[in-house]
Amino acid sequence: MSPTRRLALAGLAALAARPALAADPGMASGGYERDGRKLAFAHAAALSQDNTEGLLEGGPQLRVVLSDVEVPAAALNGVAFPPVTGLARQDAVHGVMLEFSPKDPKTMHVTVLAKPQELGASLTNISLANSQGVFKRLEVTATRVSGEYDGGADSGFKFSFSAPLATDPVTADLRGPDAQKSEPLRVLIARAEALGRGDLPAAVALSSQYSDLRNAPPQMLKEMAPAMSEMVKQLKAVKRVVVRQSSAVVLQGDGGGWTSLVRENDAWKVAD
Repeated sequence: MSPTRRLALAGLAALAARPALAADPGMASGGYERDGRKLAFAHAAALSQDNTEGLLEGGPQLRVVLSDVEVPAAALNGVAFPPVTGLARQDAVHGVMLEFSPKDPKTMHVTVLAKPQELGASLTNISLANSQGVFKRLEVTATRVSGEYDGGADSGFKFSFSAPLATDPVTADLRGPDAQKSEPLRVLIARAEALGRGDLPAAVALSSQYSDLRNAPPQMLKEMAPAMSEMVKQLKAVKRVVVRQSSAVVLQGDGGGWTSLVRENDAWKVAD
């Protein structure tokens, strides 16, 4: 086993060390076979996302992971770049991540959780749509989601699943001065300052263990540095930070973008 995969599995084990995971494990069957990839599903985890930040294109959604190894619901947290995608890039998890509206699932976004064959390439993303509903069967309650999908031989997808439905509740919606004093924003500014002065170890220390920054080529980091002073200026004008139990989003507003953070070992880290 490679050192990278060993570390990734250790990270998964740390996330999984939560009583709720063992109490009600999700289950899945079926798999995905397309473009030379063949993935079999045995486990399921699910997260309900309420879209308080207003960043999800289709509004409130469910995020469901079907995988070969057990994945804790905490690995699904975040608007973008949830930890499970980092685990996939590190070859520790293989499966798919489904995102769809629980009220009107006529479309579904699928992220294939498998390490890209080319260094630096993105995970494969697929959009599925059906005016009659994408699922053959879908049942959603306040505490559980189960479903069945069969897209036929051409789609490469056929699966069923049942999983407890987790949440990552908002603990604070900070505005103005309160947003400026928040720990997630402080961490984000400190990382931008570290990148600006070329201090990669300091920037990495403030990044998620699954952040792509850890594998960024030196030339890319060199090209990023001049833009960091303007980034810091913009961050110091942030007026809203949404903090959840295990994740946070810094919203720059006025088209200025946003950044996700995750809580790792009780500390906020930038997720990208």
